[in-house]
Amino acid sequence: MSVGSQFNMHHVNAMIIRGGSSKGVYLDVGDLPPPGAERDEVILRIFGSPDARQIDGLGGADKLTSKVGVMGPPTRGDCDIDFLFGQVNQTLPRIDWSSNCGNLSSGAAYYAALKGMGRVAGDMLEVRIHQVNLGRRLLARVPIRDGAPEIEGDYAIGGVPGTSARLDLDFVDFAGAVFGKGPLPTGNPVDRVDVDGIGPLDMSLVDMANFHVFVRAEDVGLPVGKSVGELQSDNSLVRKLENVRMAACRLVGFGDGQDLAEQLKISVNPLLYAVAPPLEYMQSNGDMIRPSEYDLFSRSFARYEFSKAYPASGSIGTTVAVGLPGTVANRSVDPELFAREAFTIRTGHPSGIVDVDVSLNQAKVAVNYARIGRTARLLMDGKAYYRAP
Repeated sequence: MSVGSQFNMHHVNAMIIRGGSSKGVYLDVGDLPPPGAERDEVILRIFGSPDARQIDGLGGADKLTSKVGVMGPPTRGDCDIDFLFGQVNQTLPRIDWSSNCGNLSSGAAYYAALKGMGRVAGDMLEVRIHQVNLGRRLLARVPIRDGAPEIEGDYAIGGVPGTSARLDLDFVDFAGAVFGKGPLPTGNPVDRVDVDGIGPLDMSLVDMANFHVFVRAEDVGLPVGKSVGELQSDNSLVRKLENVRMAACRLVGFGDGQDLAEQLKISVNPLLYAVAPPLEYMQSNGDMIRPSEYDLFSRSFARYEFSKAYPASGSIGTTVAVGLPGTVANRSVDPELFAREAFTIRTGHPSGIVDVDVSLNQAKVAVNYARIGRTARLLMDGKAYYRAP
């Protein structure tokens, strides 16, 4: 552990990196205590949690910007760097270490490029990232110029102003990463489950880069024409969706032996998606999205909160779910779009559209590749100060 002291406070080295449509604080594992309560306490103090505004720390007072990446040398021989993701709770003194973040994974790839960890291939740096939470290997390609990550480019992603250089992530190794049973943890494309406040409900559980649950928007009473803010203010809808998450957990034994209601306030998994066929809607910047511009309407929800953008891991899970015959997502999309083994799906979310390329062996329910383009940028490199525990 390497901690400095100055100005009557402790400090550790830190980088703040925007990865995709999220933002995180990246810390070196060598600067932190071993995993456990002491490490959590240090990170909570760095972020200013618990406090909804996180006013006394580096947290961004939003689930998309209250994230930590713990980086270090690789602990498996086929990788270049370790990346441990933590979702730092804003209002509870807890960190979820059990899930994955696709957007912060792009920041991890960018971090590796800043540190020169990976293999140069022309104007690209190929980085093999050990995603420590799930024990899987993420393949990344980061454009470089003059020995540093390139940031100039014409690639745009929903939820991030402007354009930048595109970096690519392939989550091919993440099928079945949570339960170890392949993309369909129950073995069924659809399960009909009793949900408190709703009754029997069709849901599709998909294990791909995270634990995902798909339901039809109309089945859960989600009004597709409303903004995220309007949806969030509907307390009855929020409670119903949390009941869906709880029912999905009980179906597969996720969180057995824990206080499930309390755990769902902390755990990113399962991520819930209410989906529908394409329709016209207004995105968060006021622009209209036409049905012809995308393939699947979706709203993401977890921990009592709708997402203002779309999780990158969710984009991967959604596209794989579309290619699995009979799932809720599959039945909401024009079948011509996934008629071939390799296909691209464009998902419409509150901040725009995200597209993912997937190659899927439907007969074997196996993923050949699952690729998403992201952008990233270093925002701050320095010291994070915090009060000593």
